Amino acid sequence: MTAPAIPAFPMPRRHPLDPPPQYRELSAEQPVFQVQTPRGEAVWVVTRHADVRAVLTDTRFSSDPKTPGYPSYISGDTPIPPGFFLNQDAPDHTRLRRLVTREFLITQMEAKRPRMKAILDTLLDDMVRQGNSADLVTQLAFPMAATVMCELLDVPYEDHTIFVTLTDTILNRSSTPEQAEGAARELMAYFDRVVTAREQQPTDDMLGRLVGQEEAGKLSHDEFVGLAALLMLSGYDTMAQMIGLGTATLLEHPDQLDDLKADPSLYPQAIEELLRYLSINHAGLPRAATEDLTVGGQEIRAGDGLLVMINAANRDAAVFEAPDTFDIHRKDPQAHVAFGHGFHKCIGLTLARVELSTVFAGLFARVPTLKLSRPLEDLPFRHDMVLYGVRELPVTW
Repeated sequence: MTAPAIPAFPMPRRHPLDPPPQYRELSAEQPVFQVQTPRGEAVWVVTRHADVRAVLTDTRFSSDPKTPGYPSYISGDTPIPPGFFLNQDAPDHTRLRRLVTREFLITQMEAKRPRMKAILDTLLDDMVRQGNSADLVTQLAFPMAATVMCELLDVPYEDHTIFVTLTDTILNRSSTPEQAEGAARELMAYFDRVVTAREQQPTDDMLGRLVGQEEAGKLSHDEFVGLAALLMLSGYDTMAQMIGLGTATLLEHPDQLDDLKADPSLYPQAIEELLRYLSINHAGLPRAATEDLTVGGQEIRAGDGLLVMINAANRDAAVFEAPDTFDIHRKDPQAHVAFGHGFHKCIGLTLARVELSTVFAGLFARVPTLKLSRPLEDLPFRHDMVLYGVRELPVTW
């Protein structure tokens, strides 16, 4: 009798706003199961909320792509640049993360809310002036997210097309290895120019303050370049996708959207539910085991790769009642792991919460009659990207 074939990863979605149903079906039979990546690797998939939290807080699982068994789901073999602490382990991860933690304190992010509101108002003015229809992705989501990050790092907004285009090439699983590697080199060359200019003439902003850390010997030039790239790339694309998908989700639930319009104080809770419900990382968080151990009753060997599926964990019925239902009145949506968990938890989570609540509250106050121009199922979704989202969001009002 032959062993059953290992299912292929990634798996198809049945509904554009839900994770692939196979996650739940396979984990019901085997809590931690194997899949085969497009590169032919057999890796373990972790989907249950408790197991996801356990893996993300266990130092025996490495985030470093150089670790044997580390799974890869994008094309090419370009090494992760120094300073990309998202893909590093302690002590380098701890040292580099600590250099920017202060920049994302709640008080500092809240202080940026008025400026975010001004950026949003300008974009909405332009959108409304052009008529009664728009593509919310190109006219709001991307320019909003890119402008916020460009101003945060004091990078010219005119340059945003450079890192948007190059990042999309790198993170598109359909790119050839040559395309992905070429885009990565070009992207890091751009940020090298940004950092070099800041070293030559420091300014009073986030990157300018990092010059002092470099001069103090806490940061090398190459790490500075990688850190600048990480801050920009992790800040704009995630927000752009959440703005697009979040708007579509709210428009698909008009009764709850009416509740928000009637009581804007519900927005913070609604943002948590959107983060839980959408969980835009649909490629998983890659890890590699450095020791033999057990996860969810499954033996994992040193050198085995894992994909930690936070989108599946955020639909775990053991934690969330009616997990596939979008409900802004949910009692405890904050139990989600949309920002990750443990020592690699997203450093920009407060920025995300402030920006998303600003955008959605401002958008629906300004354009209360907003609606989709096409059925949700007919929209072009980013199935081939590491971060899930919608490529176009045609709306009218």
